[in-house]
Amino acid sequence: MPTFRTVTVSVLAEIETRLADFGLVRDQLLTIARTARAYADDASPSMPLNAAGLLSYIYGVEALRQQLVGPDYFPDRTCGIEGVIHRDRSIRLAFQNVDKCCVDMPPIPRNEKGGGAASLSAPSLFVHCGIEVGPLTGVRQDGVLTYYVMVGLDGSVELSCPIIDRGKYVDWHERIFIYSPGGEWEAAPDADKDPIEDFDISVSFKEV
Repeated sequence: MPTFRTVTVSVLAEIETRLADFGLVRDQLLTIARTARAYADDASPSMPLNAAGLLSYIYGVEALRQQLVGPDYFPDRTCGIEGVIHRDRSIRLAFQNVDKCCVDMPPIPRNEKGGGAASLSAPSLFVHCGIEVGPLTGVRQDGVLTYYVMVGLDGSVELSCPIIDRGKYVDWHERIFIYSPGGEWEAAPDADKDPIEDFDISVSFKEV
């Protein structure tokens, strides 16, 4: 599969200018991340093992909508992806827990992406077939680019547009660095304890 030329926005003035293209300000994304962080920290040892990630996702999506829904952004559930959409700008925003943001190594989602996410952010059929088609726009089946407000285990935040294939982020159209803190706010993920299902597909239980 061809490599995408990722646009990375990491200078504060450029970040604010780029966010204005979305009709956003940086504080809105920081509020979303702080809310997700607070609820993740509220998970107790008596809760299920994936409680921190689940609470972060639920309240992260809620904060996303509370911050953005209004005259321009509307709630959206296309392909089971919970987020918001700006039809005039052809932009969709959703929420994602990841390992870490704003570093050279791209974020890794803490749960495998399902078919709904892939259908909105997958490579084109030409790319799957190995056909070089020139610059790729990333516009998916409904003509809308899907960006994710990504919140890392250390509280880092970025707004980024991944390419999803076979449940993984395989490349990136754009990464906008929002915030990178100095300390961690949640323990590092254990591979056996992370959520194993994406929130845009039906939950399936392991046989015991």
